[in-house]
Amino acid sequence: MLIMVMTGVCLALVLALLGMQVMNMRRIRQLSEALQDATTRQETLLRSSGQAIVTLNASLQALDQRVTHTARRQQELENKDSGSLTYAQASKLIQMGAGPEDLVKSCGLSQAEAKLVSLMAARGVGKAV
Repeated sequence: MLIMVMTGVCLALVLALLGMQVMNMRRIRQLSEALQDATTRQETLLRSSGQAIVTLNASLQALDQRVTHTARRQQELENKDSGSLTYAQASKLIQMGAGPEDLVKSCGLSQAEAKLVSLMAARGVGKAV
């Protein structure tokens, strides 16, 4: 009788352990599926982030090109304006009686430019307003 009770107790323990094993296996499967889902979401986010970075990089390069172009254009305009200012100054100096040599010294014009400005002023071309 004691052997039957012991066998029953052992059987009950084995069944309990089997039940726990089945529950643990289900839990492991659930955790594995959750981990796979999280991995898939992370991979999707990583791909999206990579695409956003590539797009942002292209936008930054385009902006950099525009800034470079704008700076170059601004420099060209400033150079052009300074040249106009020099000729305007030369024209005013000629009206005040300055000669070509004076224009070379005070305005930084070449000898040929100074002579040309003097001739234009003598003929009344491009008078300063």
